[in-house]
Amino acid sequence: MVVKTEEIRVLTLEDFESPDLGFFITSLQSYNQHYCSLFSLPNQRRFYTIIFLEDQAGRFVVDQSSTQIHKGEVLSVSPTSVCTFEIDKQAKGWVVLFTDAFFSKRYNDNVLYDFSFLKSNSVCKQLEHTEDMPRWRMMMDAMYDEFKRSGADSRTILRSYLNIVLGIMGRHHGIAVDAPYNREKEGKVRLFEQLLEQYYKRERFPSFYAEKLNISTNYLNRICKERRSRSVGEITRDRIRMEAERLLCHTFKTVSEISFELGFDSSSYFITFFKKKHGLSPEEFRKTQR
Repeated sequence: MVVKTEEIRVLTLEDFESPDLGFFITSLQSYNQHYCSLFSLPNQRRFYTIIFLEDQAGRFVVDQSSTQIHKGEVLSVSPTSVCTFEIDKQAKGWVVLFTDAFFSKRYNDNVLYDFSFLKSNSVCKQLEHTEDMPRWRMMMDAMYDEFKRSGADSRTILRSYLNIVLGIMGRHHGIAVDAPYNREKEGKVRLFEQLLEQYYKRERFPSFYAEKLNISTNYLNRICKERRSRSVGEITRDRIRMEAERLLCHTFKTVSEISFELGFDSSSYFITFFKKKHGLSPEEFRKTQR
């Protein structure tokens, strides 16, 4: 069943009892005791989420897609995704949260993005009963101990542990990192995507983003097609549609209110825009999500 709320809450690591690290780790038992309410209603996060279930199971709804996670499996959720979590109160395991900036303090920002599974929400199903499981458990324990220590060098040590954890996850997704590519182009596309998160509700034109990046509109379009197989306009429209789907699915807001929030001049224009992709009006789409 889809959970609805008046407003999708945006979470940051400041919502957790955490030193200012950009990183947070807790056991699932502690999570259930102290933080369960943060995730029981639809929420959008400004950080990456990794959830490991050592036993029991959990149900996760991420961007309208429901996923059941079982013993020995790992779920990774990318920032900005809207989700709700239902985890068995007796479950054991770990919740790891970290920001882009935390990892990038030591490693080049694009290195984090090399881990393919972090680009979207994914499940690592093959971890249990592999030679990596003892190493994985050791890393979880080590990260937790270092996090609690909060020493002067804890950030550096935690980043190293996290890099190993991401490497193990990448291995069990079949590929640890993407094939080599032009980092300058990838970096520009990534900066565009970050700008899009800031401005997509009011800035539609590729020229706006190209100017922000100090490159030509044609060049931005070319590298987006090369790296993402879509034009700037297509990426922008897809981001707007995704947000429209989230608001229709998870909130009680009217079509008119959603249209205004997403920067459309009129509800009729928004309805036409939405129907072009889905073949359904916003209200018809909403009914399919109940």
